[in-house]
Amino acid sequence: MILTIKDLAVATELDRSAMASVRGGFYKEKLPVPSWMPGYGYGATDTKINASQMIGQCQDVVNNNGNNVAFANCIDSTVNPTQTAHNNINF
Repeated sequence: MILTIKDLAVATELDRSAMASVRGGFYKEKLPVPSWMPGYGYGATDTKINASQMIGQCQDVVNNNGNNVAFANCIDSTVNPTQTAHNNINF
């Protein structure tokens, strides 16, 4: 007996033999079951995740303070370079 669930009306009730004939849901053929777990077939899980991330940063800071100045007094310069980067993966 072949039963296709999508062809059933919403109000259809299945008896015990009809429910017993329901198989699968993922594959047409039965997958091999380990010998230590007879009677239970699980679909193969193939999960591939490519989570490669790359942060490329470059910083060039030049502070020429007081170059080519004669008789300079109290020349002051403050430089505070910063870089921030984050890689986050949430599943």
